[in-house]
Amino acid sequence: MLTVALAVSLFAAPVLAAEPPKEPITLKSAKQGDITFKHEQHKAVKCEECHGAGEPGKMAMDMKKGHAVCQACHKKQENKALGKCDTCHKKAK
Repeated sequence: MLTVALAVSLFAAPVLAAEPPKEPITLKSAKQGDITFKHEQHKAVKCEECHGAGEPGKMAMDMKKGHAVCQACHKKQENKALGKCDTCHKKAK
């Protein structure tokens, strides 16, 4: 019985995971310009690559760690422009 419960919970967990927000998230940056993050554009990346293990939620990290997480992927991309600051940071006009 315990084996069946464990198997069901392992297969049901992905179904119960939180859906990513449909609307863009704005990360405030007074100096460099705000970042508008769209989960839809990043759906090829597994949630845990940015959010870590467990159910995804708001990421609690400082600017230095945030840059490391984003830049690690963006600088690996074939399109090298993705690694430039103004790709993500947009200053208000």
